[in-house]
Amino acid sequence: MIETKFKQTELGPIPEDWDVTPISKCLSFGNGRDYKHLDSGIYPVYGTGGLITHINDFLYEGESVCIGRKGSIDKPQFHSGRFWTVDTLYYTHSFNDVIPKYVYYCFLCINWRSLNEASGVPSLSQRIIGGQYIRVASSVYEQRKIAEALSDVDKLIRELDTLIEKKRSIMQGTMQELLTAHCRLPGFVHPWRNTLVEKCCKITTGKSNTQDQIESGIYPFYIRSATVMRSNSYIFDCEGVITIGDGQIGKVFHYVNGKFDLHQRCYLMYDFDDVDAKFFYFLFSFFFYNRVIALSAKATVDSVRRNMIAKMKINIPSTMQEQKAIANILSDMNDGIEAIEAKRDKYIAVRQGMLQQLLTGKIRLI
Repeated sequence: MIETKFKQTELGPIPEDWDVTPISKCLSFGNGRDYKHLDSGIYPVYGTGGLITHINDFLYEGESVCIGRKGSIDKPQFHSGRFWTVDTLYYTHSFNDVIPKYVYYCFLCINWRSLNEASGVPSLSQRIIGGQYIRVASSVYEQRKIAEALSDVDKLIRELDTLIEKKRSIMQGTMQELLTAHCRLPGFVHPWRNTLVEKCCKITTGKSNTQDQIESGIYPFYIRSATVMRSNSYIFDCEGVITIGDGQIGKVFHYVNGKFDLHQRCYLMYDFDDVDAKFFYFLFSFFFYNRVIALSAKATVDSVRRNMIAKMKINIPSTMQEQKAIANILSDMNDGIEAIEAKRDKYIAVRQGMLQQLLTGKIRLI
């Protein structure tokens, strides 16, 4: 193990043999262009959100770090081979004593959103990007070793993401079969019954506001997003299903069982009558988005009204046994996905720690 001596820089301590260098000294920028005049083909077109389409020409060939000019300015991308970028996405080339993949990981450590130059759509200029400093390991060999170590973790994360998407797709197919009675489980023959949500449960809303959240609170606090906050108080102690009243309408659902706090713009369905709550969670989350869209003249919906939930027609098994059997199958599938997501999130945290250690020279790979 080599003993590393450090020196102070504007980015904090770094190894004595490293440098702090402005990005403009490390590379050159290329501007993306419009692609709509081109035909379909094999070359990928990237925007700030990732892959858009494939065309029959390419703008650049090689390894490149791409970053948004407008829009998603805080999501650097690494691409290699032949590709095209749209005019809202810069690409980089002509790297000077740095390897592109190493620069990509340096880009991930910069808070790009804090450098936003616009009051409307987030924007970055080449001047602002080029003026940022990065820590540069003295040898290309060390840069490559750092990039390889981080790339190995990224590969694991991508593989888990692929597995998650595959299992989600399988679960969606299973829900389509089981929640429409297209496929009946063995031993169940009773006909399903049509009813309304309001005849199956009570419907209410929360009373709390987002500012009521406490980071280390005792109880879960469900707000108008998929993120679950914490609170030191609760207003419900029950089993139920939650959906949000505005924001990502028809896309956020929670199954709850116990004490919790609830935002005033979230709906709670509880006190179920002859309906298994977990079954209802899967049924409602599967069909509600289409219900909301069908009631709206727009492609997106601004808010949910109570009657959108209460008057929703649903078709459910006549027996609790069949409801529970379906819920158990879907719960097992969902638990499996959540276990993989937890593993993925652990690797993401590991990568973040590695970024901090490797790109400051606190851990050396030489």
